[in-house]
This record gives sequence, C-alpha cells and structure tokens, in this order.
Amino acid sequence: MTRTARCPACGGAAWVPALRLPASAILRCAGCGLGRTEPPPAEADGREQFADDPEYFRRALAEPKDRWWRRFNEAPLDALAAAGARPGLSLLDVGANVGYLVTAADARGYRARGLDGSLAAVAVGRAVLGAQLTCGRIEDAAVPPASEDVVTLNHVLEHLPDPARTLRAACAWLRPGGFLVVGLPNFASPIARAAGARWDGLVPSQHIWHFTPLALTQLVTGTGFTGVRWRTRMLSFVPRGGAGWAKWLVRRVLETIGRADNLLLVARRPA
Repeated sequence: MTRTARCPACGGAAWVPALRLPASAILRCAGCGLGRTEPPPAEADGREQFADDPEYFRRALAEPKDRWWRRFNEAPLDALAAAGARPGLSLLDVGANVGYLVTAADARGYRARGLDGSLAAVAVGRAVLGAQLTCGRIEDAAVPPASEDVVTLNHVLEHLPDPARTLRAACAWLRPGGFLVVGLPNFASPIARAAGARWDGLVPSQHIWHFTPLALTQLVTGTGFTGVRWRTRMLSFVPRGGAGWAKWLVRRVLETIGRADNLLLVARRPA
C-alpha cells in the first residue's frame, strides 16, 4: 500500500501524515478524513496474537462486567432500536468474538447468532455463554442470500483490508429493508485528536483503518445501503474519582453533539 493508494471510502488518492508512531504511521485521506496505518499491521484481519488462545477468552469472560462495560458493548443494540428495529428479527453478528453481543441481542428478543474466525473464541463462547456461534471467515461464510433481518459489524471493519467487500457481502445477506449496524472508533472525535497516539481507539497493532463519520457514510452508501443514520457513544470508560467523573462528563457532552469516540451507524438494504 502506498501513499497514493485509493481511499476505499471516497476514492481519493491524496493522503497526508496524521500521526507518527514508533513502528508505523497514520495517514489521513485528504478527502474524507479516513485514517490508514502504514505499514498495515501484522495482527490485522484475524491474526491477533490471542486469536488461537482459549485461555485468553476464558480470562476475558471471567472479568467483572459492570454497567459501564454493558453500556459500551450494548450500544449497537441501542442504535438499532432507535432506528426502528423490533424484537423477533433475525440478527447475525459478524466478528462475534465469544458472543457478547449475540447473548445481549437474545436477551432483547432477537433471534441472534454469530460468526467469528477464531475457533478458540467460538468454542469458549459456546461452552460458557451458550451463544449460537459458527467459526468461519466472512469471505467463506455459508450465509444464504437475503436470509437475515439484521447484520452487525461491531469493531470489525477497522481490522479488515477490504471493508467494502465485507459490506457488499452483508448487503447480500440482508433481506430487502434489512438493517446494517456498524460500530467502530471515531477518528474524528476531539478525544482522538487530543490523545493522539495515546487514544484507546487507535490500536495501530491491529487496526488498518481509522474511520470518521464522513468516511464510514461514504463507504456504506457506496456499497449499496441507504437511509444512513449515525450517533456516537464514548468508548468503554470507567469514571474513578473526581477527575474521572469530569472526563466522563466531557465524554457524555460529546455524545449529545455527535462527537464522542465510538461511532455507531445504522443503514438499510433498499426495499
């Protein structure tokens, strides 16, 4: 990938330096603001060091899950409900990990199942959470065309070398009028800009792309979706002490004006 590679969101070829990191750099598309890690990270696209380690997923499941964790992890379902989706719909969570979102969607009345490329994550999620999970990569998934009411991609697209291909697959899996839900870090947030390389949403060892609302909207509409609506929530944040609550309040205000650092988008396959 070169500095003149085409932006997958807007098609532009002009990239400008955004951040210099010890082992890489973040370039920003001059057209839509999409960020790109250069060189692409070795742990992207399902190659994370922990992907084949069942103990990693068991330890993660054993950690306490407080209201702040639930607020962040269930934010895609809140966005989906706000867009008019109702319980009873079928929901496929792509990149489901151990099935956190699948079990939360089940609890809200959706007929939910998940797909993940990590056999370790799928095995642990089935055994511990009882989640309906299938192991497989997106490009090889045996999902019948027009078979799903909802497809969710929660913190997935930023890891994939060809996010447009994934969105086209999701569009094909949805029934006419079906819902797409995407969640990912918001590179345009003031929190991201202020924190720079210290921002929790950057993760340059795993994230190829760093999306802005404009970039994600252009990518989604360019792959066949309509009716785009988006909102922001803060990334997972636990307020501790007076300073922590002050930071939480700033993040909460940013949510109300669409500038927080977790971006949530809902769109529809045309009816």
